[in-house]
Amino acid sequence: MKIWIKYLLGIVIGIAFAAVAPDNNASFSLIIEFLSRLFVQAGRYALYPVLFFSITLAVYELRENRTLLSLGWLSGLVVVASTAGIALVGLVSVLVSNPARIPIFVEGSADIEKIGIMQSFLELLPSSAFEVFSNGAFILPLCVFGAFAGAGCAVDKGEAKAALTLFDSLARVSYSIMTFFVDSIYIGMIALSVSWTVQFRDMLSSKVFGDYLFLLLFDLFLIVAVLWPLVIRLACGKVNPYRVLYASLASALAAFISGDTVMTLPVLFRHANESLGIRRRVSTISLPMFSVFARGGTALVVITSFLLVLKSYSSLGVSFLDTLWLLGVAIGVSFLLGRFPSGGAFIALATVCALYGRGFESGYLILKPAAFFLGSVAAAIDAVTAVMGTYLVAHRRDSVTHRELRFFI
Repeated sequence: MKIWIKYLLGIVIGIAFAAVAPDNNASFSLIIEFLSRLFVQAGRYALYPVLFFSITLAVYELRENRTLLSLGWLSGLVVVASTAGIALVGLVSVLVSNPARIPIFVEGSADIEKIGIMQSFLELLPSSAFEVFSNGAFILPLCVFGAFAGAGCAVDKGEAKAALTLFDSLARVSYSIMTFFVDSIYIGMIALSVSWTVQFRDMLSSKVFGDYLFLLLFDLFLIVAVLWPLVIRLACGKVNPYRVLYASLASALAAFISGDTVMTLPVLFRHANESLGIRRRVSTISLPMFSVFARGGTALVVITSFLLVLKSYSSLGVSFLDTLWLLGVAIGVSFLLGRFPSGGAFIALATVCALYGRGFESGYLILKPAAFFLGSVAAAIDAVTAVMGTYLVAHRRDSVTHRELRFFI
């Protein structure tokens, strides 16, 4: 059975179970919260070994072929262009649709994590390189260590031959373990969708987010089903873009229900390699870059949410210069969310509100009941962006082996 079908079945079962589950039952809520966290961690469980060994091998091979820098630059260019384009779509959509304001019914303030730019840089180079294996949320330090290891192997090929053989074997074994978890996590989709449905039901009960939810879902459909296929068609010639979109279904479902980019990354790896036929030395470099930095969906959510907050608090509107400031800041902040695989959209919104000031520092709180939904939409857009962007990079580098649709996993 296809992975996306198993995930969809798990989600449907979870939604059906949530429909008959007891309301306001503390024990039930605790159990669902525990199971949701457990299965998110299970989705991340086998990722780190695959990342480290595969990145080491990929960097070594790409350095040997003198193509590492060109691949990095091309991936970085697609990351920046896609993030800016998606953010611009969000800006235009909210200005055109003009969703209804949300009543200000939240008072006080809430504790929320800070982006912590300096902390992120410190974690890139910890006191011991082995510390990068202990942080299951921030994958960039591990990627950096793997890149150094690969570069080190390329310096002395003779001494590194045995290590490279071992790493290749460990990468294959680790990938097999990751395959097991990706195939099995559909069971966890039941618990995750129950938790998601309960939160969604509570959010709908307030009857104030209707217009905004419709706007976010419209943006999700427009970007995923229209704009990205159009980009793939224009950039890749006769390639059927909906084949690529089909390969991203499981990743998008996992991202939407979990809101977690690190949990989604193993699913992205499997479909990029086994469905789309992207060479591993390309996907191993590009997919982590997209997962950490390509948060265009988050930028879109931040822009639309912030303009909705301004409209809810004031009828004065926003100037053209403030609009440009918001666009630039939302894009910039989205590149700094690598430490937050989940909840990044709401943290970024709080950051933008704080930077804007003028009495709107706590404005993000009116959207707190919908924070999980903001994360779901952002994660789904970012997951599809990772697949489409990586395919675009691989196609431009002639690193794709065409596979028939019936062989997609």
